[in-house]
Amino acid sequence: MSAPSARAKQPSRGLIPRDGTPLERRVAIFGIAAFVVGSAVWIGFKGLFIQTDTVVLWVLAGLFALTLTDLNRWGLQLFWDWLPLGALLIFYDQSDQLVKWLHTPLHTALQVHFDEFIFGKPLLTVHLQHLFHQTKAVRWWEFPMWGIYMTHFFMALVVAGLLWRFNYPRFRQFRAPLIVLSTLGFATYVLYPAAPPWYLDQRLHELPMIYRTVFETWSKVGLHTAGSIADGIIEGNSLGNQTAAVPSMHAAISLFVACFFWRGARWWLRVILVAYVLAMAFMLVYSGEHYFFDVVVGWFYTVVVVSGFALWRRYRPPPSVPATTLDGQEPAVGEARVPIAS
Repeated sequence: MSAPSARAKQPSRGLIPRDGTPLERRVAIFGIAAFVVGSAVWIGFKGLFIQTDTVVLWVLAGLFALTLTDLNRWGLQLFWDWLPLGALLIFYDQSDQLVKWLHTPLHTALQVHFDEFIFGKPLLTVHLQHLFHQTKAVRWWEFPMWGIYMTHFFMALVVAGLLWRFNYPRFRQFRAPLIVLSTLGFATYVLYPAAPPWYLDQRLHELPMIYRTVFETWSKVGLHTAGSIADGIIEGNSLGNQTAAVPSMHAAISLFVACFFWRGARWWLRVILVAYVLAMAFMLVYSGEHYFFDVVVGWFYTVVVVSGFALWRRYRPPPSVPATTLDGQEPAVGEARVPIAS
């Protein structure tokens, strides 16, 4: 078997295969419609799912719907492509269990001192909530901010799924740094469990009253079950780690996505990417979910990972490919191979 035959067939870029038969086009339309309707029914009955294992399965279901006419891509390729990412993100949600097992102490002082050094007293979260007259009454502009906050639970996996379907080489470029970034975040959560601002108020009573706006907004959008999952109210759920604050992976992932699509993006897309990163940072601090310190650490992790991969791609040895003979055939085993520039 030659090398190309072992590679996955590259899919067409459109949702509906233009060069396919009428039956293939109908199958593609049916798959997309079934996925959209199934997702809407699930959310209607169960609420918005944000547990990592459920999101991974949802993305895989979407990929299946988008590749019903190209099932050759399924099997071992899908398994090996998604196993490292899915396993890490699912394991990532269990960091609180490792913290309990290691008896790692809870940290609070560094984040508070950093924010007070930069912004003074009171803490930036308290100052912002007072500035915007925050109460339990949710204002209209807090709904889109809540939506921005919630994109974190889907953004990386949805982007990875779309890239896998429509631009497989870019998927491979996206997956590796995302795995490294998530690993750094997981390790920090285990070694440095940290309390967010709302935790110091509601659990330790060490800060002035802080309204947890994410929780309040959940109750206004009719997704009570999903809101309970998000805030760790349901006992034993995998998202109940309330001390996974440093780094802010909301901030880290939003900046990572912006950096990944920055090169070659048009000016209006760059404006959207910058606005997304800044809006996410504002919401994290305003809502009491994170200190500014957490955001800075998340951004720092992203810069380190993105810069590290950029340097690795720049200075890595060029890959070797079989040198073709005069008749266009690959050389026999043991014959010379020549390097090519990447």
